[in-house]
Amino acid sequence: MVAFRALLAVEEEYHWANALEGFKDDINGVDCPHCGVGVTIAIGDFGCYSQVWDGDKETRRGLRPAVGEKLTGTGRWMHRITVRDGQEVLTNGIAHLFGEAECPRCAGVFNVADEYTSANRPVMW
Repeated sequence: MVAFRALLAVEEEYHWANALEGFKDDINGVDCPHCGVGVTIAIGDFGCYSQVWDGDKETRRGLRPAVGEKLTGTGRWMHRITVRDGQEVLTNGIAHLFGEAECPRCAGVFNVADEYTSANRPVMW
């Protein structure tokens, strides 16, 4: 995982180099682009889902993983490397990270990676 994160940094994908923890229990927060609610994205051994809390009530929706062959850009590059290296956990995690989530509050569907990138990619001068 350390070598993979270093490769991401070399490619100037700093937000991914900092975000990926190996998909054992990765939790990331994004805002739903449709209704603005904070959505927790979980990818790991305990499941792959979007989650919203409303008081004491938790609502979850399963993530929709991307098809590796249909990925483009950084997602495609990351997926190909992990497939090549036989890193099944990373490959599965990347498919979910670059897949779609449904907002548990408004049912709007959005691309997880796009929303995470929008909120976390550093400005490059």
